[in-house]
Amino acid sequence: MNRKSCIPGFRRCGVFVLLLILIPSRVLALEIHEIRWSFHDRPVAYHFNPVTLLVENNQATPFEGQLRFQPESFRGQTIGLALAKSIYIAPYEKKWVQFYPYFTESNANWSVDWEETGHQKSKSFLAPVPTHERAAVQLVSFGSLERLLPGIKQYPEEIFPPFSATTDSLESVVLNHVPKWDKARRTAFLEWIYSGGTVHLFKNTSGNALVFSESFAPLNRMSSVVSFGKGRIFRHQITFDQLSSAELSRMMRIIQQKTGDPSDGDEKLADVYYYDPARGYYPHAGFLYSNMSDEELLTTLTEMSKPQRIWYLNFFISFLYLLVVGPGYYVVTRLSQKTHHYYFYYFLGTALFSLIFLISGRYSSNQTSQVHSLILANVLPDREIELSEWSSLGIVNGGTYEISHLGDEHLYAACNEYSRINGISTSGSQGMLKIEIPPNSSQSFLHKAKTRETVFEVAVESVLTNESGLESLTLKVNDHFPNQIKQIYFQAGPKLYELKQDKERLVYHGTSRKISTVLDYSLQNSADSLATFSLTGTVKPRENPDKLPLDQLFPVLLKRALGINSDLTGSKQQSNVSTGKLLVLCDAPDELVLQSPQVTKKNGLVLYCLEVPLKIQID
Repeated sequence: MNRKSCIPGFRRCGVFVLLLILIPSRVLALEIHEIRWSFHDRPVAYHFNPVTLLVENNQATPFEGQLRFQPESFRGQTIGLALAKSIYIAPYEKKWVQFYPYFTESNANWSVDWEETGHQKSKSFLAPVPTHERAAVQLVSFGSLERLLPGIKQYPEEIFPPFSATTDSLESVVLNHVPKWDKARRTAFLEWIYSGGTVHLFKNTSGNALVFSESFAPLNRMSSVVSFGKGRIFRHQITFDQLSSAELSRMMRIIQQKTGDPSDGDEKLADVYYYDPARGYYPHAGFLYSNMSDEELLTTLTEMSKPQRIWYLNFFISFLYLLVVGPGYYVVTRLSQKTHHYYFYYFLGTALFSLIFLISGRYSSNQTSQVHSLILANVLPDREIELSEWSSLGIVNGGTYEISHLGDEHLYAACNEYSRINGISTSGSQGMLKIEIPPNSSQSFLHKAKTRETVFEVAVESVLTNESGLESLTLKVNDHFPNQIKQIYFQAGPKLYELKQDKERLVYHGTSRKISTVLDYSLQNSADSLATFSLTGTVKPRENPDKLPLDQLFPVLLKRALGINSDLTGSKQQSNVSTGKLLVLCDAPDELVLQSPQVTKKNGLVLYCLEVPLKIQID
């Protein structure tokens, strides 16, 4: 072949490749520039975490649509629950978009999907490995020139979550200025402190003490250490520039200090994981039982709510059917030589057993859809209740279900990133869970919310204390106090004091126990009902799960309400009787459980937790 004849061909190819390089590819309408995982660039396992995306609209027209954020397998298949958010972005503008997923210990891929010009677009991200330590951050403003403290992650205050339920993964905050927040973020910040957060306040760059508005009232107290609910506020009389290395190290130790001794749990793990083959379960399952994770708790509720079948009846009917279609039809053909007799008995037998299977299938499963819910209700100072709900739906007739609750600031999670779930969740005041559930199956979910439903007030009418604790206590309650009470405790220091209701008063009659004793007693009562499985260590009902009362799960709620991490830390609670917690255990009212009309049987247990100052209130 002539070499000269090949040269024009090569030239044409070169020009074509050059044009492909020079001609810009089509720009997507949306472009994601940045993603922030939680508060310190790593999600916290077993918590809701804020994940914030910086999204830009590259088009000359506004973008209005829905973004979906959900985990996906490493093969690119979407799994788990999809989180949806409707957004509007002006032309050529950037906007922060925030989702609130629940993380386990997996660093799975996560994808962002949206619709653009009739086509689905997506972008994937690999999440960092989740940590078990909650975040300590310095709140800063975008573009600020203030000093950044070494060893502490910086978090922009403009994207601080507006929902208090999304701040569980935050441990401590360092601040040297007054944040410019709207009401929702101010409220979420104060409720985070009240629930156990720690704030370190420093003087501003001019050397003046921070002065907050009335909406930040607890932060205006000038004491060096202020207690607000479970949280603490430290006020430092220096600026960031005056903070020496030694003082910074001391502050970091305060930030990273954790309550309780982790060795408490280690001492019991050897006994907990001892498996008794003779009895077929772990004899010391109580420790794991009272320290259930969210996923284990939902698994236990699923065992209670899922439709139960009488399998031996179905097996017996199947055996009879095999006898009929086998030897039965053979006998018919031997006794009668007429073909129409065979077809008559064939169709009659098929129709009869189809009817029998239909009836037995319905008879051997629950006839109504039901839900089992376990709820922890923390009463906040502004007459609101912070809810943590663990629920499991047992569905007889499959379909697409809309799960919604009364109240505000709803968050939903399935707590299992590896389950293939066809569902979508939205957050906020109109938050809900829309999910497809197959027939005769179950679906569990975790729900966080705020509500004003069923809130009640308590006033101290009389109180008498001594060195060992409470001698007498009388509390006055209003008309909204819960009904169907199962138990009333008052926690002060390391003890739980049992209260009795007398019309509009709660009175202590002298019966008190240590917290650890109450937990041990509850665990002994549940020892015959719950045990762990040898392969997974998951706590499940041993027999008759549909008849297991939710009361057996009271220790789980009690530990979460008191913030106890192990059985032994109950005896280490500080003997401070200036404040206490009123704990009211009762059946869950209709206002707190899901509002789906498709679920007719609702079983719920709620533990109200209310902080009560032990001082007589004078009207």
